[in-house]
Amino acid sequence: MNGKLIDHLSQFVTDRRLQLFNTLLEHRTRYITVVLEDLFQSHNASAVLRSCECFGIQDVHIIENQNEYRISPDVALGSYKWLTLHRHNQDADNTETAIKSLKDSGYRIAATTPHKHDCTIDEFDLTKGKVALLFGSELH
Repeated sequence: MNGKLIDHLSQFVTDRRLQLFNTLLEHRTRYITVVLEDLFQSHNASAVLRSCECFGIQDVHIIENQNEYRISPDVALGSYKWLTLHRHNQDADNTETAIKSLKDSGYRIAATTPHKHDCTIDEFDLTKGKVALLFGSELH
């Protein structure tokens, strides 16, 4: 963010509040990112944003193929203002482009699936490198 803008706005908050902002920002991560593919319910999408903000995940990638991503302000409670939202909505099928972009940025893709032989979150090795947690549409 622009240093002059931060300097200007800093004069309107207490030193304690400014220190809290800086401390929280230092603990944000880009090692883990969340990818939301074509979510249908805006309250589900907004709840994910709240969870990401709570856990310190800075980036959320939003894939819009058939469903436009809408934030429900009553559920998100302003959490989206603290996150970096990356919208993938330029093509008819944006999933492939989004995943390629994440892989090119060094992310492993971990998709949530109900399959029998997949690993559980407890078995997933976070030490092997950056990871993008991909959650698909809850409609089908």
